[in-house]
Amino acid sequence: MTANYINAQIDQSVYEIVLSRSDKLNALTDAMYGALVEHINIAQQDDKIKVIFLRSDSKHFCAGNDLADFLECEFNENSHVILFLRAIAKLTKPLVCAVGGAAVGIGTTMLLHCDLVFASKDSKFSVPFIKLGLTPEGGSSKLLAQRCGTAKANDWLLTGRTFLSQEALDSGLVTQLLPDIDATWSEAHKQAHKLAQNSLRVLQDTKNLLKGDQVESVLALIDKEAKVFAKGLQTDEAKSAFKAFLQG
Repeated sequence: MTANYINAQIDQSVYEIVLSRSDKLNALTDAMYGALVEHINIAQQDDKIKVIFLRSDSKHFCAGNDLADFLECEFNENSHVILFLRAIAKLTKPLVCAVGGAAVGIGTTMLLHCDLVFASKDSKFSVPFIKLGLTPEGGSSKLLAQRCGTAKANDWLLTGRTFLSQEALDSGLVTQLLPDIDATWSEAHKQAHKLAQNSLRVLQDTKNLLKGDQVESVLALIDKEAKVFAKGLQTDEAKSAFKAFLQG
């Protein structure tokens, strides 16, 4: 276990990154985001690595930001959370993700930057920014509609409601549903290694063609969203919502 709750290992040509803060449902701290950026950059720069595989080591994938930690850190376009979102948006190698249990906030929006997403049937997703007096992040104000349709994006982002795994599958947010978390990890691991049987060149060329010319526009959108998000953090509405959440 590392101090920042992020573990990583190279398994042949697959770089496996694991969220390991199960007691907090893998809620992400600033230090965890910093470690994720480091690992993403390692995987991107090492030509021996062809595929990145992201998962948790427990039933729940990610409960979003650790709000107490989040409030202690200055938020701007250079915050570790924004650097993490930019890093996965710029990835040229396939990113495979395994999801189970809670996928809240950035636990859902980061999936928009994944190429294959495997989820257990007990997964629950939400983008509840509006309930905290905040706005979408991670490029989700555009990418969610692109991936799942405008109606779903409007519904999920304007209501902040929780939606279940079948709705996520039907909307195209996830690639495949599995019976439980063990089966999800197994299938995602298998598919990541199948991808890695191809050459790095063909994987990168294919991903580049699939993404088209949207990378720069998505990066610009992430920065734009971050500025609006930062302003929202200063409002009485957001401060009251955070206080109420932290008080339970």
